[in-house]
Amino acid sequence: MTPALETSHAAGAALPFHRHAESYAALVLEGGYQEVSVDGRFACTAGMLMIHPAWHAHGDEFGCEGAVIINLPAPLADGLRAICVSDPAALEKLARRNPAMAAEAAREEAELCHPVSPAEWLVRLTRLLVNCPETPVDQLARRCGVSAEHAARTCKRWFGLGPVQLRKEKRLQIAIALLRDGASPVEVVCAAGFSDQPHLTRLLKRATGHTPARFPQT
Repeated sequence: MTPALETSHAAGAALPFHRHAESYAALVLEGGYQEVSVDGRFACTAGMLMIHPAWHAHGDEFGCEGAVIINLPAPLADGLRAICVSDPAALEKLARRNPAMAAEAAREEAELCHPVSPAEWLVRLTRLLVNCPETPVDQLARRCGVSAEHAARTCKRWFGLGPVQLRKEKRLQIAIALLRDGASPVEVVCAAGFSDQPHLTRLLKRATGHTPARFPQT
């Protein structure tokens, strides 16, 4: 059984964008932090659980208190999920005794937490980045009523990625989910908006070390 792993992070510390090959859940015991990813910005406070699917890319910014976190294996994670735990002390106790059972118990919690809401134009821009994969970012920014420079600065501050990187990560997120479900590389290229299979292979291997043909399935 994989043990729970407790980590401490100093006030003002930050973890740059990173991925974990295995899905896991992070329970905040003390303090808090801001998690940024293509899924948005989450304010993670004590008693909150973040469930991450395998290969999910995110960065963490620790506030003035720092944070103490306990990481649990969560083998059934199929997407990012933020949960406001009803009894954090009981979950922590279970996590130290049986981490896998704790993660599964947390999944049954009904109260989901939502990301901090950005400005409406930024919501629209992120949607356009996915739905209009061939349209240059500066054109999409103008459609949303802002300059390309302002869009780039705000995306970087809000998601930890600029618009071009955000678009790539959105595509990768879709591709990884499809490949884990057994989709063929050809199907993934079409569904995730890649220009061709070599394009998918380059980005996927750079991010995960795996090619589409040999990507580990769920």
